[in-house]
Amino acid sequence: MNQAELIRLVDSLEDQADSYLTLDQVEAAAGQSLDEPIKEHLLLVDYRTRPDGIRVTLCRLNRRHPLVAKLTRW
Repeated sequence: MNQAELIRLVDSLEDQADSYLTLDQVEAAAGQSLDEPIKEHLLLVDYRTRPDGIRVTLCRLNRRHPLVAKLTRW
């Protein structure tokens, strides 16, 4: 999946989500590891602990990245 396809996918997932997206959810939808898009700052991650004590990694688009801004017009 190229960068533009990934950005459109994550943008769509964010629109449909009831709350935050996890990195696992986005990787499953993309069918690939997101290590490179994270390194390239297309995606941002945030580490949280849920109230039940389970650790999760949240994932979202970096809306300030030039390519993300161009493709999403957010």
